[in-house]
Amino acid sequence: MQHCCKFKPADIYYLRENNLFSSRHLAIGFCPRCEKPVAELVEWRFDGILNRTTASGIQANDLMIKHKDEILYSLKECNYSKFKSKPYGWVYGINKQIKSKKREIIRQYACDFYGNKELIKTY
Repeated sequence: MQHCCKFKPADIYYLRENNLFSSRHLAIGFCPRCEKPVAELVEWRFDGILNRTTASGIQANDLMIKHKDEILYSLKECNYSKFKSKPYGWVYGINKQIKSKKREIIRQYACDFYGNKELIKTY
């Protein structure tokens, strides 16, 4: 995205297709120099022409509100759901020892650095 300078968007919302446009996404962020909200709508027409709309300030908020009902998913939600369910990426093991009435039970867990745990084996 670009306003006063080039910067990466804070979040990207993917929008549903309509009868004129496909591959639509709305990127939002804050300009690091002037601290204004900036929104950029990028959509491809079916005849192959790229349509790019950039707005800042109050117009960026209006653009976001206008397309709020067309949002399918966001990039942050997608990344968060990837890390939320099972161990992801680098995994380390934890062994827990539980004493019951007559014997000891050892449980092995696979853990990642995002706080997710999954039971692997029980002895």
